[in-house]
Amino acid sequence: MIHKNKLLLSFLVIILPLKGIQPMNGKSAPYDVHWLGGPTVIERDVQPSKQTVEIYCYPKTPKNLFALWQTVKFHIKIKNDEFSQYIGENPEEVYKEFKEDSYGWAVVNPFQKKPSKTVSINLFSTTCMAINTKINHSIELQIQRVDLWRVVLMAVGIGLIFSSRTLSNNPVFFYLCGILVGTSASFMVLVYYVSKLLPKKTLTYGLLIGGWTVGVYLFQQVWENIRSIVMSYQVYLFWYTLIFSFISFLVCYRIGPPKNQRSKNLVMWTLQVVGVLMIFFSSQYQEASGAIAAASIIIKYFPQSLVIMIQSYWRRKFPPKPRLLTSEEYYEQGARETKRALDNLRKYCSSPDCAQWSIMLKLNDSKRFASFVEGNSHLSDDEVLDYESYAFSMERTKPVANSTRNMEISDDDSSDDDD
Repeated sequence: MIHKNKLLLSFLVIILPLKGIQPMNGKSAPYDVHWLGGPTVIERDVQPSKQTVEIYCYPKTPKNLFALWQTVKFHIKIKNDEFSQYIGENPEEVYKEFKEDSYGWAVVNPFQKKPSKTVSINLFSTTCMAINTKINHSIELQIQRVDLWRVVLMAVGIGLIFSSRTLSNNPVFFYLCGILVGTSASFMVLVYYVSKLLPKKTLTYGLLIGGWTVGVYLFQQVWENIRSIVMSYQVYLFWYTLIFSFISFLVCYRIGPPKNQRSKNLVMWTLQVVGVLMIFFSSQYQEASGAIAAASIIIKYFPQSLVIMIQSYWRRKFPPKPRLLTSEEYYEQGARETKRALDNLRKYCSSPDCAQWSIMLKLNDSKRFASFVEGNSHLSDDEVLDYESYAFSMERTKPVANSTRNMEISDDDSSDDDD
């Protein structure tokens, strides 16, 4: 009986979102909920007579390593930007916000974001969204199992941690960072000099009180319209970047790269902190990304002496199996090592450290020694001929010996059969 109830409950969970939530008193709910568990596209034709609100929800994803670089988004396909957007953690919250906006009860917030056609979703919490518009539109749930941007962000963060010491000593990296910071901070310098021209009484106090809120609002507006600003003012942006990059380069060249070791350590630690933050925010599964960042720092500062001890213990416990040389490898290695030893001997005999006359008095053939030092072969023609004859005879006797051995084995087998 319990098993049947569970099956019935599962069936209702699947069917009810598609048909809308029906209350117990039989009246239709004021909104329909669509649970989207996979890549889905829902086309909606707006009907003025229809009073229900369409709410689209994404259920939370269980935390696992497969969701490390995953990204889920709601994408709204609509002809223009004439729509209102409501986002919450459950359908009730979204519907409440929708009704407050419809009745004009919503608080005017200048820092509220503009409706966006693409909404990123938190993977590990339920997210619901509703759209209020008079234009036909479609809602698409986009699921990226592996977001390349997140992978690149994590890889760059790991690279910054492990190359922080090298980058802190690199002059090219110093100039590049100086140009980037100088170009970005030049706007703040402009604001500072403009503030010098303002009166230092009532207006200044007003700017101190409300200036940061206005600054945040302006920054938000610029960030939301950054693409249109760049496309509209390409020429001005180019000259601005070029001029302030050149000025920043001159300032960095005048100051010069840091030479004090403590300054280099500060740069290195700053790069490591930036790398840790990049790794941590590269994934919505922040427990796993935090563990990766911590592991990277531990590996970075793991004592080298302990690594050597672990490697030596592993080699003693599990020694590598030696590989035997083949006949060709043995011959090649012998010829190579013999040639290297003869070259070293020839260099020593030609050096001032060698007493050539004393050695020549002890040799039977001093002319042969002098010829060897000059670069000739250490073997005579007769010795080479004898070696080749011996090698040729060995090659001929080897097949004969093998055939004789095979004949002896066959004779032994035949005698055993006769017995």
